[in-house]
Amino acid sequence: MKGLPDYGPALRQALTGIDAIGDTRCVEPAAASGRVLATPIVADRDMPSFDRAMLDGYALRASDLGRVESFPVAASIAAGRPADVAVGPGQCVAIATGAPLPEGVDTVIGHEQSDRNDPVRFTIDRIEPGHAVHPRGVDAARGDTLLAAGTMLGARHLGIAATVGADRLEVVRRPRAVLLTSGDEVVGDNEPVATHQIRNSNGPMIVNLLGRIGTSPVVHRHLADDRAETIDAVGTAVSEADLVVTVGGISAGERDYFPDAMEAHGVTLAVHGAAIQPGRPVIVGRTAGGTIVVGLPGNPVSALACACLFVWPIVRALLGIETGLPWRTVELAEPVPANPRRRAFRPAILIKHNGCNDRVRVPAWAGSGDLAHTAATHGLLELPVQGGTVAAGTPLRFLPWP
Repeated sequence: MKGLPDYGPALRQALTGIDAIGDTRCVEPAAASGRVLATPIVADRDMPSFDRAMLDGYALRASDLGRVESFPVAASIAAGRPADVAVGPGQCVAIATGAPLPEGVDTVIGHEQSDRNDPVRFTIDRIEPGHAVHPRGVDAARGDTLLAAGTMLGARHLGIAATVGADRLEVVRRPRAVLLTSGDEVVGDNEPVATHQIRNSNGPMIVNLLGRIGTSPVVHRHLADDRAETIDAVGTAVSEADLVVTVGGISAGERDYFPDAMEAHGVTLAVHGAAIQPGRPVIVGRTAGGTIVVGLPGNPVSALACACLFVWPIVRALLGIETGLPWRTVELAEPVPANPRRRAFRPAILIKHNGCNDRVRVPAWAGSGDLAHTAATHGLLELPVQGGTVAAGTPLRFLPWP
């Protein structure tokens, strides 16, 4: 659309000049899921710290197999017990999965390949040294970095941190976020709703999304269509938050006061509209103090789409991590109309095909106010700018919901 940047350029403009918060917090591992690691986690010892049996059976010298007919069992070693036994030539030890190998032995043979007697005979006469042994230090050496700074912590990362005894983790402070929804036609929870009114779906939707993408618990306030109230609320929000997200009130209507409020508090706009559908009126700017302000359109599908397309990478920038989103390529299952003037982003449903979710279908919708049609969807499908329809089989970019 003439005069408005396409999504890619608009996003680059939105991200230009955003500095990472930089502040850190120390938290217990139980509170670290989804947080961004601020300092690396390093191995405090070799991993594993001993040669470890990988199955239940017998540990012996591989070179003895084929020369010795039966092996006296010198000892039995359980997991968690030291391997302080002497194993002479031609002998073996019974060993459990995870137990340390005694000095001198180098191989483990499973019970299934033995008669399990004492002395024990094996049904094989040759084996490679190191079979079924997890060698000391093969995973990592002491001092190796296991988790780099900037890692967004998930279950597997917390497991790794536990292996080095990390009982406190230094993480990046989450951005403080304020959400301002607006509109006299919008009523809140537990309030009577007249025929000409709507309930506030944008509030809980965007609050939840902000939490999912990494902000701290969100302060949410709903505003009436009042210029003074809006200016005052935006001023309070930018003074308290790293990120202020507004919903509605950003177009050219007589009661759209957020642009005036942003101007009143020195918000410099980096993006003022984008050639996308839905979400053309989206606004992104920042104050002299560094607070990021994002104005989302009021229609709920527009608000949802723009929050994913713009707010998500902005939060990642504030956290100091790579801003790219988890787009992937999928195949369009059915033809879908495109927009000849704007890049379209449509909620879409993943379809299993050949055992994989690599095809998508775009459900019918009644416009950007139709939040109900998103219920069964799995993310946003990016459609090219073109006339007519996009053909079935076309490879397209797909962004899963956060």
